[in-house]
Amino acid sequence: MSISGISGGGYGYGYSSSINNLLQLSSLKTTSAYSAISAVKKISSTSSNTSAYASVTSFLKDYQSELTGLEAAAAKLQISKSGNVFTELEAGSTDESVASANRSWRLEAGMDVNLEVHSVAQAQKNSSIANYATDLADEDMEFEIAGPGGNQTVSISSTNANGSKKTYKQMYEEAARAVNGNSKTGVRASVQSEDGKVSLVLTGKATGEANGFKVSGKTGAAAGLEYVDTAAADAKYTVTQNGDSQTYSSASNKVSIAYGRVDVELKKEGTTNIYSGVDTDKITSAVQDLVDSYNSVTNLLESNSGRGTGTAAHLASFQRGMAHEKTLAALGITTNKAGDLVLDEEKLMEALEKDYDFVVDTLGGQFGLAEKAAQRADQALSDPVQRIVSNDLGGSSSSSGSGSSAGSAGNAASSPYMQFANFVSGGAYNLANYYAVGMLLNTMA
Repeated sequence: MSISGISGGGYGYGYSSSINNLLQLSSLKTTSAYSAISAVKKISSTSSNTSAYASVTSFLKDYQSELTGLEAAAAKLQISKSGNVFTELEAGSTDESVASANRSWRLEAGMDVNLEVHSVAQAQKNSSIANYATDLADEDMEFEIAGPGGNQTVSISSTNANGSKKTYKQMYEEAARAVNGNSKTGVRASVQSEDGKVSLVLTGKATGEANGFKVSGKTGAAAGLEYVDTAAADAKYTVTQNGDSQTYSSASNKVSIAYGRVDVELKKEGTTNIYSGVDTDKITSAVQDLVDSYNSVTNLLESNSGRGTGTAAHLASFQRGMAHEKTLAALGITTNKAGDLVLDEEKLMEALEKDYDFVVDTLGGQFGLAEKAAQRADQALSDPVQRIVSNDLGGSSSSSGSGSSAGSAGNAASSPYMQFANFVSGGAYNLANYYAVGMLLNTMA
């Protein structure tokens, strides 16, 4: 039960209000009216009280944060909760080298689709002949690219402004800048270097037959650029589902199958099966989160058990564990010397493969580990502030980190003035009723 502020004494105000009321009370100046309340003792050090209340407030914030975090971690494993890791199906591929799969939207359980990739979509590629990078070019370039998005004329002189000759590398780099400066053609250029030689390469920005291009004119120093090395091509694949086979073509290697439920990326020719199922890695991660959060809550309660009867009681509840040690061991969960839970992910994976239903029921069932953890977190969050930090407020010498200033706060907390402050913090109606009853009693007197 995630709530904004821990409940407080039945009046429904948050921990911040509780501590602020105490803080305001401790900082009141001594007046004749204030001194008349015999149950409230004069506070000698406001700064020390402020420090004590800051300590209590900090603990309560951590208390709420850790417990709500445990609730969230448990929810991932509770089969009664929507979006839990046991019912959230994912798509997978039996051969990731042929095609990968990802869920697009809600999957059907037991999906099994055979996918045969006949060819993958390709982008066109043209390359010039290779020349030594430092050799001087002896020809100009003046060619035209007719691309899917438009045409472009590329004109590069082989002579510098001072009359010196350019190297092949210089000319190819100038040509590449000119091509890449025009975004309309749908073609990009690069200079490929290998073993001291360079060549000018043109590549289509998109795959598919419709995205091919043509180079014509005087290629000169980039001779060979007009010839196609790799032709633009569509992907071709066959999908077989429920005995029905259909062959498709696509300009892209990213396609959808199973009525749009699965996004698939085609990688190479071959055959694979696309299936639906739970993601065991997500299950393992969720169990690790639960274990970590459970340990964090237990450690917080243990280090602050002296703050109040509520904190001590909840510590005892969490220390009882979530299940018998043999049950936990079957899931790969053990307890170390420090008393913390430890997860062996390999053993959990083995358990999932050996008896999946047992793991699901033990972790996320009605009486499973996640349900128990969530219930204990809910009980701790529902406890009144006065009980959680009763020793801090009551001035017990056994309180953790509170000191003598907390004792002064406890005297104030138990006073009629503090009870009145707690009462009216519930809202304007409480305050109005308080005065109304007082006026009635005065009339009767």
